[in-house]
Amino acid sequence: MKRRFATIYAVICTLLLAAGFLTVFLFSWQRGTSYIIQCLIGLLIGVIVAPILHELGHIIFASAVKMDCVYVKFFCFKIYLKDGKKRFGFASPFSPDETQVLPKTGGNMQKRTLKYAIGGLLFSGIFILLVLVSAILVHILVAPNYLLWGILPYTCYLFLFNVLPLEYAQGKTDVGVYVGIKKGLGAERNMLSAMEIQGQLSEGKSFAEIDEAWYMDVPQLCEDEPMFALMLDLRYRYYLDKQDFVNAEACLNRLVGIIDYMPIAEAEKVAAELVYMNALRGEMPQAEENAKACQQFLKGNTATAKRILAAWSVAGGHLDHAKALIEQGQKCLHYERIAGVEKFEKSLLARIEL
Repeated sequence: MKRRFATIYAVICTLLLAAGFLTVFLFSWQRGTSYIIQCLIGLLIGVIVAPILHELGHIIFASAVKMDCVYVKFFCFKIYLKDGKKRFGFASPFSPDETQVLPKTGGNMQKRTLKYAIGGLLFSGIFILLVLVSAILVHILVAPNYLLWGILPYTCYLFLFNVLPLEYAQGKTDVGVYVGIKKGLGAERNMLSAMEIQGQLSEGKSFAEIDEAWYMDVPQLCEDEPMFALMLDLRYRYYLDKQDFVNAEACLNRLVGIIDYMPIAEAEKVAAELVYMNALRGEMPQAEENAKACQQFLKGNTATAKRILAAWSVAGGHLDHAKALIEQGQKCLHYERIAGVEKFEKSLLARIEL
């Protein structure tokens, strides 16, 4: 029922957007060519600037509460991490705009995340108010400015699209996440635990050094909920760090069972860890088979990829190759931005016996 209402609301917002575009264009058309040009430029500015400001709001609020932006996509641009550094690139304008952050510290995660979640909507609202007041004042005191009026339809659409606590196909709205945190809903409670773990990792703790309660004392979720897979992955690394291979393998096998719900990149990471576990158990045929599903990941210049390949080489008796891979993995550690993950991978590399 909730998804159905969200779909209906999205359709209403789209119809309002079309009506806004048409209204501004018709008024500008009545006044002449120069006003039509103003209108079209304004419409284009709105489409470009609205998502940028929305994501900028998230980034600024995240920075204010000690969170680091690791990925942001707005309009047709993106900022992402590669080899430990932030890069600028282009993205499909039709993919969802989003901001991904990692806490730099643990503690007080609920209040910090609430501020981060609502930052984009606040920026959008302030921008709409400024443009609307400016458009009205210029209209009254000077003449209609259709560049300003043209900016409003899409910026209002983006605001309205996110202002209700709804869940669309691409995920919950900002207000949906905000309300979920306030109400202590299952997905948001898992999210806060995951963020607390990430915050403590950023402080330098390894997975095993973080209180077990953060991994376990969370509500059970449906398998198709993204946070279910994330928490399982964190538990896998917790058990792996503690050298509890029985529970680590159980978590990994559970991840394999829900691999169809994962993005391709995440599915490759799971397959790669399967290769690692196969190697530790000396299961070479299974390791070779699982490696076919994660070839791109294993080609990456990361400590994780080198650690998995080194373990596989040891299991196959290629000790010289394994030694070279361990050395490469140790050099790759400086690309890792999270101190706790660096500590974790360094420990796993050191455990590989030649």
